[in-house]
Amino acid sequence: MTKHIIALTLLLNVALFARLAAGQCLEYEPTIVTLTGTVVRETHPGPPHFEDVSKGDRPETIWVLRLDTPICMRAGDELNVPENEIKEIQLVLTSEQYEQYRHFVGSRVKATGSLYHSNTGHHHKSLLLKTREILRTHNTASNPDLQERRAG
Repeated sequence: MTKHIIALTLLLNVALFARLAAGQCLEYEPTIVTLTGTVVRETHPGPPHFEDVSKGDRPETIWVLRLDTPICMRAGDELNVPENEIKEIQLVLTSEQYEQYRHFVGSRVKATGSLYHSNTGHHHKSLLLKTREILRTHNTASNPDLQERRAG
């Protein structure tokens, strides 16, 4: 009997924690969010097979925001599904933004925009941020080791 009460108490605590954590989750676009982390560059395999650059796939270089604190996402629709413990987000930038923010690679920043879920082979992270603005935080020390990372 005591084992059942302990198990039920643990189960209720887990359910309560999950409900509280879900309340902290972010919403998909059109909601605007500001996230803090470090901007890094990564190279991933692109077309034609999205598997391996050394086997002929075109390299695709993306910018990634490595978050200071993992986030979770509430369900939005059939494409924007719930996510937990997201630590990296692919930044979606215009050509002008890449030029404007190129000196931010390796820096800690605050990035503002709207989030959406990956839906093509060109999306190399689960979440993408349609970026409106990037601002350097007070800690502006650049780390060259974080500037570029080759993935996959």
